[in-house]
Amino acid sequence: MKPMLRYLLLGWCLIIPWQIAQSNPIVLKYFSELQLGDTNPGDWVLELSIQWPSENNMDGWYLTTPRDTAYLDSGILLLEGAYIILREDSLQSSLPLINSGDTIKLFDRSGQEIDELRFGDVEYSQAPSPTTGYSICLGYDWNHYWYLDSSPTPGSENDTVGSMCSIEGYVFEGNGNPLSGATIRHGYTAYHQDSICVLTDLTGHYSINKIARSHSLEAHFENYNSADTLLQAWPNTTHQIDFNLSPLVSIDEHGPVIPEQVKLKQNYPNPFNASTVIQFGLPEVMSISIDVFKLDGGHIANVLGKKMTAGNHEISWNAGSVPSGIYVYTIQAGEIKLSRKMILLK
Repeated sequence: MKPMLRYLLLGWCLIIPWQIAQSNPIVLKYFSELQLGDTNPGDWVLELSIQWPSENNMDGWYLTTPRDTAYLDSGILLLEGAYIILREDSLQSSLPLINSGDTIKLFDRSGQEIDELRFGDVEYSQAPSPTTGYSICLGYDWNHYWYLDSSPTPGSENDTVGSMCSIEGYVFEGNGNPLSGATIRHGYTAYHQDSICVLTDLTGHYSINKIARSHSLEAHFENYNSADTLLQAWPNTTHQIDFNLSPLVSIDEHGPVIPEQVKLKQNYPNPFNASTVIQFGLPEVMSISIDVFKLDGGHIANVLGKKMTAGNHEISWNAGSVPSGIYVYTIQAGEIKLSRKMILLK
């Protein structure tokens, strides 16, 4: 191979991976697992997973909650591939965590925030509070997420042992008869393009095994209105979720499908990263407004505000610079106001 051609190929090999990394950045996470004590707020275990250390040690680093700040003991080394276990006795002062819900943050010696975990009963919670013998673990498919594990593994790689659950149920039509061959969508591929689905059997029954985290389920059947739900799954648990689908109502055999009343469907994908689709239906021409709010009622965005025709519609919302968290989206159509929750994970 000629030298010039060899250098060109080498340049492309270096540039292309760099471009991919720029267009698909991976958020560096340090927090990997959190286990709380039964009753003592100071009896917690926090695992850090070190992937690409930016410094040699954690001298001067500190943890915070909304109430306290505590510096790490000196001499904690940062080694690639290491699992670091922190407890209250790893700190220079007390740092209690509230079992019902809390926010814990990690800062480096310069004061830059390195990582954050919100759990339980707090705004923008990323996971529920783990109960006795459980932990919150970090997982990753097309995005980072937190799941529950009934067999904590502080000090080693997170696994799915003790973190699986079953979700099952039935799909019925309006008169209570089972719908065979109905589609239950329960996930997406890494590129958000294709659905991951199961079909109901002759009795209308479906069953899936999932990791214990927040899940969105959607039931679909031709010529019927779809139904959806959002649930927080728990390990070693069978969750019963049934769906009742009503037939579509159309103005004539070949005309557009017109809902009988104002409808607001669950956004998809959900949870989502940056962009999601909101579907809604109107029984007649109406002036509507679709808005997104924080859980405390603070207004985030007006997604749509205009007069719309009767029928089923959808609109995409890009969360842009909005931080990760749980949000409420609403549709206001005349005196009718409907709302649902959505989860944004970045």
